[in-house]
Amino acid sequence: MNALHRLAGLIDSCLLPTVGGRGAPLPDWILRALDRGTPGVAVHAAGDAARATADALRAALPDALTGHPGPERPGGGSAAAAELVAAGANLHLGVRPGERADQTRVFVTDLQTHGVAAALGPFTGTGPLRPFAEGAAAGVRAITAGRSPAPGGEALPAMLSRPAVTGVLRGELGYGGVVVSDALDAPPIVAGWGVPGAAVLAWIAGVDLVRLGPTSGAGVRDAIHAATARAVADGDLALSRLEEAAERVARLRRWASEPRMPAATAVES
Repeated sequence: MNALHRLAGLIDSCLLPTVGGRGAPLPDWILRALDRGTPGVAVHAAGDAARATADALRAALPDALTGHPGPERPGGGSAAAAELVAAGANLHLGVRPGERADQTRVFVTDLQTHGVAAALGPFTGTGPLRPFAEGAAAGVRAITAGRSPAPGGEALPAMLSRPAVTGVLRGELGYGGVVVSDALDAPPIVAGWGVPGAAVLAWIAGVDLVRLGPTSGAGVRDAIHAATARAVADGDLALSRLEEAAERVARLRRWASEPRMPAATAVES
């Protein structure tokens, strides 16, 4: 029984559900998940709605990861940090690779200086790798593995591809931070693997934090638990892989809960 509880806790600690900006109260299943180890949520809202949801989340879990798709206004990393901090977010889930040399490094550095972790992506293992190498060298806290096909003829999305995540991102680029999946409720993912199957494949591939989209509720979470338990029992997914993922996510959460330079300073800089 202790082993089962341990596995359940590892699974929950590697899931990031999504909620809309409805404010308090959070759905009951989200509150239960937070009690069981889920590190936070992604908030798909803006303005006052985003802040109300973030406040409700922090009331339940003061050091929660609070993801956000990104600022409404374009600008540099400091301006983005100010807007996201005002929305109650500490994780920018929509950081795009820069087209110009050094653009990614500057944005990531400015954003993270003000306490908002960057999730750079989508990473597919194809196309220019320079922005991801720049991000890794700048200490980017997370990289998002995308849904586009990975190289190598596997016909797998990058976030489900071990050659893309573990081979290219971890191996060739030497990235050691958190790898986040794109949201799993996209129609091609649901049709091809189902959300529970895709979650298991993502963890096998080397993803650490699996994002559940806004259509995924308590039933999907339970199905992920069941599918993951089967994969571990069958030897397809090593328990040590989940332990590694959970530790990386825990480090990200600790980093995001530490005080940084005030957002007001970010606006002025």
